[in-house]
Parts: sequence; structure tokens; C-alpha cells
Amino acid sequence: MKAHRQQSLCKEKDWLTTWSQSQKGLGLFPINDNGHTVSYQIPIQNKGEKVRISLGNYYGETPVEIGGITVSTQKDIGFKKVTVSKAATCIIDAAATIKTDVIDLSVVAGDTLYLRIYYAEQDEANRTVSGSIFGIKPQRFELGNYTESDDYAIDSTFIDEFTNDPYAMKFAQEFGQAKERCTMTVQGVDVYTTTHAHTIVAFGDSITEQNHWVGPLQQKVRDEAKNQYSLVNAGISGNRLLKRIAMLPRRAQYFGLSGVERFEHDVFEVNANVSTVIVSLGVNDIHQPGTDVFFPIEELPMFEEMVAGFEKLIEIAHQHGSRIILATVSPFIGYAKDVKNEKKEKLRQDINTWIRQNDLSDGYYDFDSILADEANHSELVLKYDSGDKLHPSAKGGQAIVELINVDELLG
Repeated sequence: MKAHRQQSLCKEKDWLTTWSQSQKGLGLFPINDNGHTVSYQIPIQNKGEKVRISLGNYYGETPVEIGGITVSTQKDIGFKKVTVSKAATCIIDAAATIKTDVIDLSVVAGDTLYLRIYYAEQDEANRTVSGSIFGIKPQRFELGNYTESDDYAIDSTFIDEFTNDPYAMKFAQEFGQAKERCTMTVQGVDVYTTTHAHTIVAFGDSITEQNHWVGPLQQKVRDEAKNQYSLVNAGISGNRLLKRIAMLPRRAQYFGLSGVERFEHDVFEVNANVSTVIVSLGVNDIHQPGTDVFFPIEELPMFEEMVAGFEKLIEIAHQHGSRIILATVSPFIGYAKDVKNEKKEKLRQDINTWIRQNDLSDGYYDFDSILADEANHSELVLKYDSGDKLHPSAKGGQAIVELINVDELLG
């Protein structure tokens, strides 16, 4: 790994982000929390004497009004009001992310932060659409503001009624079957550590979001970092380095904006004091084209386009004084349709050669060397296959983590 770059742009050196997740457009799903209080349970990795919360409407096309926010380290008691610019209510503009005022609340590693958000009654169009399908134990209460009450009832409705949004009911059946509400609006939690702090961001697609390698690495960081470091997950399933889903509006981008588009926001605007970014992207750029009407074969990128995309991420990271480490692209043959697979595999190999040899990034992790079958490098090795020929299993994730020298990562 190359030398650590100076943290030239980090002004609030004692804050780190103890938890965050990348948002995507969930406007395809039948969710309308207007008039409801929704609660979330956020895991805390780090000790601190103060916290602040990032709230996002990043995929929204209209403002969202928040009627109240409270937090506690206990499930039903001890809730404190949270303000934004000293006010108990706030409006999150379209495509925006904001941070709350500092909250005097002590936390330690292993705590759970109980967060309640009341969405004001507002027009159907002004509903929250930015979030993640990986819920942090979300519960929606019956209509009303219950941010400070221990007397509430759970609303078991999963599919809401819509009149003016042609996308909102598209996945209603699947959403109802899942019986799991999504994590909406809340995007991150920062902790004040009183020591020089660092956030490490894992930035990628489903292989990152599924947490099979990020989770074990988080544990290693917690064990060795003495509260000065955290690791957060900025993966989005289906995400591509270069392209969003062209035919869908922003609020319905359920695979997220392209990595190039979202990188600065999801890494540096959401998270505090980012010292290192680990980028694991590219497999969807290569395998998706030609597999669905949403992904025409014409979207298969050229080698030069992929390199330019990675170079843009490197440029942004270095502008923020952060290291950036690239991961090689793992195999996918057998997961999707056989559409120009020979050409796709050559592109994957060429990209991996560039990742291993480039002198712009601050190092690389060779995921491919661990996950590829020795006899057939175009396929995922069976012992680390989750069963779909693309995503590594928990065992595969653990093997990835063994590649990573944590002392260097924290250096």
C-alpha cells in the first residue's frame, strides 16, 4: 500500500461516522410515511460523548418536511429532541442531505441508538423516497407524532394507496410479501470521539452491501483501532460504476445513481473524516448489459471508459485528502444470460490487470485472486459461492478479509 496522504480538508478532526448506508431511489415501492412516526435502531461502533445524524432526501424530486425527531439509547424512554439549525422541524430539499445539530448523548460501542422521525402531513408527492431496503429494524407507528411518547401502536400496513405516481405500485406485491419496511431518510450517525478520528468507507455494489466482507472487517477495525476508526458500508445492490438505469426517474433509481455520480456525496458529504475508501465496483457494468430491457447490450462499456471512471473516483478521493484502494472485479459467468460473455470476460481481465498495475490509486485488494476458480478463472470458485455464481458467501467474505492488512489500513 502506498503512503498515507495528508488529511488536508478535514476540519472537524474529532468526529467519525459510526454508521451510515447509501440511499437509493425507492419511488417504485408503495411507501408513504406522511403523517406517521417511524422508528429505527442504529448500531453504534464507537464510544463518544456527542452524536449528530445525517438525514437524506438524495433521490427525492421534491422537498420532504420532517415534523419532529428524537433519539435515545433506550427503546421507549429517555428520548431527546433533535434540532436542525436550532429548529425542531425541518425541510430536506430535493436531492439534499443535511446534518442535525449536535446532540449531547453519550454512547459506547455496542449501544443501539433508537431514532424516531415524524413525517409531517404533506402532499403525496412530498413523501420520502430515499432509503435502503436493508432495514435497521424499522417500525411505523399509527398516524400521529409519537416521537416522545411510550404509548403507541404499530401500523402493520405495508402497501399504501397512491393516486398520482405511476411508479409507486410497481413492486407492491413483492413489497407486501417481504413484510419488511425500508430504512428511509436516516443516512448516517456521527460520533464525537475527542481523539483524531477516521472513517473508512467500503464503496461498492451488492457484494459490498450484503456485508459478507464488510462485517468481518468492521469487527477487525473495532478490535484494533482503539476507537479512532470506524468502517461503514456504502454498497448498493445492482450499482454500476458508469451508469444509472437510464429509463427511470431519479426517485425510482433502485440500483442507485452511478458510482461516479454518487461517489462524492455517499462517501464525503455523508461521512466525517474519511481517511480511506475501498472501492469494489465494476461487475455490474460488465455483466448487466444485454440481460434485461433495462440494460441494453449497447451499454457494455469500453475498457477506456471503465478506466476513466476509476480515475474519476481516484481524483475525487485525493481532492479530499483520502486514500483510495481498488478491489479487482470478481467472476460472474453463470449468473446471468450468455450475452457476449467471452467479450465481457476479456474486459473483466483487462480491468483487473489495470487495477493491479495502475500508479494512481493507493493500492489494491485482489478479490479476484481469492474468488476465481483456479481451473476456470471466469467462474466463482465453488467453496466461496453463495449459490448464484456471482455473490460470495459468508465464507468467501471472510476469505476476502484475510487479504486485508488491518495495520496498513489503519496506518
